[in-house]
Amino acid sequence: MIMWEVFLIDERMKKSILFLIGNLESGGVSKSMVSLLNTIDRQKYDVSLWMGSPMGLFYGLLPKDITLLSDDRITFLLKGKTGLYSLLKRGHLLLFIGSLLRLFLSCVNKSYAGWLLAKLMPIIENKEYDLIVDYNGQHQLYYMVDKLKGKKKISFFHSDYAKWSYYYQMDRYYYSKVDFIYTISDVCVQSLKSFFPNQVHKIQLMENITSPQLIQRMSNEQILDMSMDEQTKSFLTIGHISVKKGTDLAIKAAAILKKKGIKFKWFFLGKEIENFKDLINQLDLTENIIYLGMHSNPYPYLKRADIYIHPSQFEGKSIALDEAKILCKPIVVTNFSTVKDQFEDRVNASICDMNPNSLSDAIIELLDDEYLKNKYKKYLCSHLIDNSNEINKIYQIIEDK
Repeated sequence: MIMWEVFLIDERMKKSILFLIGNLESGGVSKSMVSLLNTIDRQKYDVSLWMGSPMGLFYGLLPKDITLLSDDRITFLLKGKTGLYSLLKRGHLLLFIGSLLRLFLSCVNKSYAGWLLAKLMPIIENKEYDLIVDYNGQHQLYYMVDKLKGKKKISFFHSDYAKWSYYYQMDRYYYSKVDFIYTISDVCVQSLKSFFPNQVHKIQLMENITSPQLIQRMSNEQILDMSMDEQTKSFLTIGHISVKKGTDLAIKAAAILKKKGIKFKWFFLGKEIENFKDLINQLDLTENIIYLGMHSNPYPYLKRADIYIHPSQFEGKSIALDEAKILCKPIVVTNFSTVKDQFEDRVNASICDMNPNSLSDAIIELLDDEYLKNKYKKYLCSHLIDNSNEINKIYQIIEDK
């Protein structure tokens, strides 16, 4: 009886944290969220996760001992056009009208459309939390500030704000209402500070959490869809199949490699956002470019690749690149704005310009130059960083009086 009473007291003494995320589809933000939730001390903190849409590639990787919160009305609102019928069918007429208005407004002003979406989203939890963490920004930030009860509130922004500044009108107001604003790289920190000079004291760095031990263990899983003969080189790119992630650039670089007689297969792991099949057919690359779809465990593919290639137009701080570094892969990466937060050219990766010729030249150099390739591997293997202690920044916020 005494032990049971002690347990009840301990449970009541636990401080509560609520995280907010849209979904757990493929992508760096989703993977980062799952890593954070698996790292946080759930013996000490009562952890809940609010999801706009309770689904996604990484959903099954969530810890079993957290509380999940969701609401069909919010899920339908977030679906946009495809959710309108569901709202109407279930009798949510006002939400249907509001969602329709929001869709029209998004064509004119994304910032106000995000604000309206947050106003439409119903409150699904009246509990007051010790800390609420918005992990996506925009409408989730506005929803957290206006509708959820928390002693402290923080917001994350996972990219270079200059690429997403169309939310500035509302962000400027709502960032003034939170306790801290976290982002994932030094470049992203400076970008936020330049847009929000009145909030510089709140803007801080918290890196995406990655665990070398977990990644190395998961990389040993057997895979069957990446087999080839010894003479064929294997390349891997992880990310959405889209222009933003440089898929078109990669395909054009592949055409140059093929013309130069290089025998290779270039594998792509990620969701197909845009269709490049006509371009692949036009350049006669159907045997060279291979889509593998989405996988919750990309590490066996990374482990087997000869070169990891990241042709993105921009990133906040790429988790896929951090994972390739942990597995000590030779890396070719384009010179997007935040690349130097992760790499030094010719020290731990080859950084190239964003054009097919530059990308193909960098790949060929690594194929031909065994010394350079081994130099990258040696450097990366001797500089493995376990940044799971980044979680202490969350602990400090919730424990500070």
